[in-house]
Amino acid sequence: MKTEYAYIAGLFDGEGTIHISNQLYLAARLRNTNRLTLEWIQRLYGFGHIYSDTRRVRPCYSLEFASNQALEFLKPLLPYLRIKKTQANLAFKFQKRESNPQSSGYPLYPSEETKRKYIYEQMKQLNHPIIPFGTH
Repeated sequence: MKTEYAYIAGLFDGEGTIHISNQLYLAARLRNTNRLTLEWIQRLYGFGHIYSDTRRVRPCYSLEFASNQALEFLKPLLPYLRIKKTQANLAFKFQKRESNPQSSGYPLYPSEETKRKYIYEQMKQLNHPIIPFGTH
């Protein structure tokens, strides 16, 4: 299994995204033009949703994991991630319920909401870095 997770981590580093929406919702998504590859990963994990990305000229597919499933997807990849390791660690911090770890629903306690908004901003900066003019 280590080989499979290392392979998936390489794919994810290149073609994956860890995203926190402004509604404070966590998702991990892997895009690929080969649907069979995504179906293999989905079978390996036993969860995730595959959908077609119709905004592209060439057929493209996405395998998405939401909330706690995103963490279950990322956990075995952590030792092998290079590019997305910081984002993955932020995802674990984001999803952790410190006030009530048994509760998976809303509303969040104000302190927890503040923590998640801070992590949301950190993730946004990592996913969309501002490059100073003249340095690229």
